[in-house]
Amino acid sequence: MVITIIAVPVLALAAWKFAHHYGFEDMAQAAAFVYGQWGKAQADSASGRDPVFAAVAKLAPLGIAVWVMWRTLRKGVLRKFWLTQRTCAALVRCAQAKAATDVDRPDQLRRVDSLCRAVEWSIWRSHLWRRGMTRRSPRRVAARHHAAAVIGALHRELVKLDIEPDTALDDLAKMLATIGEQHAAGFVTALLPAEALEGVTPVSPRRHALRESFAIVRGIAAALGTVLVLDHLLPTLGVRDDLTGWFLAGGALAAAVTAVGWRRVRDFLGVFPSL
Repeated sequence: MVITIIAVPVLALAAWKFAHHYGFEDMAQAAAFVYGQWGKAQADSASGRDPVFAAVAKLAPLGIAVWVMWRTLRKGVLRKFWLTQRTCAALVRCAQAKAATDVDRPDQLRRVDSLCRAVEWSIWRSHLWRRGMTRRSPRRVAARHHAAAVIGALHRELVKLDIEPDTALDDLAKMLATIGEQHAAGFVTALLPAEALEGVTPVSPRRHALRESFAIVRGIAAALGTVLVLDHLLPTLGVRDDLTGWFLAGGALAAAVTAVGWRRVRDFLGVFPSL
């Protein structure tokens, strides 16, 4: 929050200085300048070429490539332990909700519920992210059934938050801690002991798979629809051909995230090793 408060005025001041230096009166002039300079960035002899913008344009691809490589390596390492990381974050929320006053507790319980949804999302994929099973391994069936039972137990504890919040938060924290520890140790088919799963109604894996399939179809349809609209709209706005691909990719990504959420889009893109 503090960083945002400091960064926004600094960025606004930098934008004002930039506009004042080049004499821009509105966003249209600034956009036209950027579009024009982009095509002249690599040509040293181009008329009207701005040296500052050319230097930034030449360094930007290198910076983007380094960032993509760093994110790919970091994501590959952290993905194995996303479930443990999310259980730790949920534990912090449980502690904050336990210490909250009666006025603030509903908001804190909502945050607990939100993070438990992220934990649930990770439980479904814990056996895949740990990479201890092949794609056709029969162990994956047992892992999916165990995940369904664990999520059912998690739902049972969440329902108790509206009945006895203090006791339910303690029980939920113990369950989350056990899940995180077991996953960190690699026991993806033993996230909770058998006694903790007694009397639990497992969540239906088929229903979950069907719901996720519809979500993926909805995200793809939103992305394709956005691409079709932008493909007809961008030429009328004067966008050059070399920039059209960037606008189409960004619009498709924004539409997919709006339709199904960033978590689903990220996991879908994670299927492709090069992303």
